[in-house]
Amino acid sequence: MTQTTFGLQTTIRPRLLVVAARHGLAQYDRARHLARVLGLPLGYPLPAPGAAQDALVQREAEMDHARRHHDAGWHPADHVMVMTALLHEARITGTAQAMPLG
Repeated sequence: MTQTTFGLQTTIRPRLLVVAARHGLAQYDRARHLARVLGLPLGYPLPAPGAAQDALVQREAEMDHARRHHDAGWHPADHVMVMTALLHEARITGTAQAMPLG
């Protein structure tokens, strides 16, 4: 079990955040959205699914820390987008079954 898979198995987030992220999967386009979510420059090649998932897990953990500490820089819409991308990458890498996020 990789660290990412273990992290996904132990992740618990508010139900509304997870439901919103799951709804976003229907319209999520990896080629169009992933670069923005990861903050990659325009035209920069997208990382492999495993590397993207690792980066998203780290980014989501930072966002959750900001949420829990009532940081003014935390934006729910951005957090939902990161969670949506994370769910998509988990499906690609086959770790989606290991995600009891809600």
